[in-house]
Amino acid sequence: MRRFFAEINNGLAVFTSNTLKHIKVLRINLNEEVEIVNEGKVYLASFTSLNPLECKIIKELDVNRELKVNSVLFAPLLKRDNFEFVLQKAVELGVKEIYPYVSSRVIKRVSKSDFENKRERFESIILNAAEQSNRTVIPKLHSLSNLEDLAKLKIDTFNKFIAYEEEALSDNLIEQIDKNKDVVYLFGPEGGFSPSEVKLFVTSGYKSISLGKRILKAETAMIAGLSIINYLLEK
Repeated sequence: MRRFFAEINNGLAVFTSNTLKHIKVLRINLNEEVEIVNEGKVYLASFTSLNPLECKIIKELDVNRELKVNSVLFAPLLKRDNFEFVLQKAVELGVKEIYPYVSSRVIKRVSKSDFENKRERFESIILNAAEQSNRTVIPKLHSLSNLEDLAKLKIDTFNKFIAYEEEALSDNLIEQIDKNKDVVYLFGPEGGFSPSEVKLFVTSGYKSISLGKRILKAETAMIAGLSIINYLLEK
C-alpha cells in the first residue's frame, strides 16, 4: 500500500505541492486506499475524489517499523550521484538524522551555501525514500559540517562507531551493542580517513571497527555498517 506524509485537517489529508505532483504521476484510482503519516502516526485513508483531489482519513493504524533507538549517520560528501544514493539507502535502513561533512580526504568539495542550494533536492530524496520504506518519520538532514565539529557533539549516551579500513585484517567487527542506547555511525569518504582523524574520534569515545577483510567503497561501507547495526538492534 502506498504511503504519504501529509497534514490532516477536518478528516482530510492535506498534501504539499510536491506530493500532489507525485500523486498525479502515480495515477491514483478513485477509492484507492493509502496510508497517511502525520506526526508519527499512521492512518488508513481513501481517495474519495480525484478532481479536485480529496483523500479522506478512515482510521488510525497500529503499525510502526521504526528502530527502537535513534540511528544517526555522519555521512561524507561524496560525488553527487553517490551522495544521493547514500541519502536514499540510509533512510531505508532506518537512520533518523544525517550529518553531512567534509574532511581532509573528501574528493567532492562545496561550500555550505552551495550545499544549502541543493537542500530541496536532497530533502525530496529523503521524503520519497521514507514513503517507499514505510517510515513514520522523515529523517532530518543537518547542515554541512566538518569532522572537528562533529567530534565535539555531545552524544555521550550513544553507541559510537567509526568504520576504518585499517581494521580490515582484524577481528574487530561490531560484536556488542547496547540495544537501549542510540547509535551514531561514522564512515569515511572516497579517500578514507587520515590517522589523525581516526585518533580524534577514538579519543572522543568512538570504537574503531572493521566491516570485513575487504576494502569497501564509501557507499558500500555505509550500507554494510548500517545493516549490521540494524541486525544487532533488532535480533
